[in-house]
Amino acid sequence: MINLPPAVLDLLDAGLTKVRGLIRFDFGGGIYGFVKSLSPMTYAGVTYQPGGIIQVSDLSGGTGLSAQQFTVTLAASHDDGLTPEILQTIEQEDYRDRPVTILDAHFHPDTGALLVVQPMRRGYVDVIDHDDDPEFGYRLIAQCETRALDYARMNGRKRSDTDQQRRAPGDRWFEHASKRGREEVFWGRNRTS
Repeated sequence: MINLPPAVLDLLDAGLTKVRGLIRFDFGGGIYGFVKSLSPMTYAGVTYQPGGIIQVSDLSGGTGLSAQQFTVTLAASHDDGLTPEILQTIEQEDYRDRPVTILDAHFHPDTGALLVVQPMRRGYVDVIDHDDDPEFGYRLIAQCETRALDYARMNGRKRSDTDQQRRAPGDRWFEHASKRGREEVFWGRNRTS
């Protein structure tokens, strides 16, 4: 929950803020940010670059534990330096199952000051398709799934001291867990042999 001043909440409720869409990709080779704007924007240590034509599919909410799919489309834009050749370098990145976050940045309508950044959707990149359409030009289409995907993942780990040392070196919580056998304890009357 974000605590905002009442004046900011009033602007948000009235729909008077200026909104810019942000997309953050946390790939194996680094963090990449794009903003739907004419100039770069820095937020939380990441510089979001103008990304040409960016489209995000419907972000309708879902219920239950099943993952919802959504797509992020990034079109080539020679004005922004995003040539098809640059976009094709995505295949050199480790992007499969890496986080993607869709954010809305709200700005004051008069001063242009950043008011709040709200995460709208979090997910994982599944696959990235390349599309060279004569009408729309060259595009990357990232097929993504929401973080509800985590609910269906199985964890095959067995809790033991060795496993705990990999997670938190020095933590001795499971030190004797795998060394102890089972012992039957009888309560009340004596057990007959």
